[in-house]
Amino acid sequence: MTRTTGVLLIALAASLASVAWALWYRPRPMPLPALRVEVLNGCGENQLASKAAAALRGLGLDVVNVGDADRDDYAQSLLVDRAGKPALTRRLAAALGPVLVVLERVDEPTADVTLILGRDHDELALK
Repeated sequence: MTRTTGVLLIALAASLASVAWALWYRPRPMPLPALRVEVLNGCGENQLASKAAAALRGLGLDVVNVGDADRDDYAQSLLVDRAGKPALTRRLAAALGPVLVVLERVDEPTADVTLILGRDHDELALK
């Protein structure tokens, strides 16, 4: 075996090992944070909050309330931190997709966060 052939065999073996690793290794997604979630329909689409709540429950989240928001003209979905847990709220927001995070802390909240679904709700990871 010539030196060139040996180098090519080593390069080929390294490439195959790299491809095999990429196909086999799948990083585990970080688990969603343990938060009590309220889901509110902020765009008026029929049964939207109920459908989103079912999707969130399917992801293992504790949905404690489902209903309508104070109005139905939200253009953008919001994730409202009610309990002062910004790091956990940001982790949930990162898992959901493009959602604006807002801090609106209340005393003795029934939910840690409130998800208000706006007209952009189709962009969220709630399928």
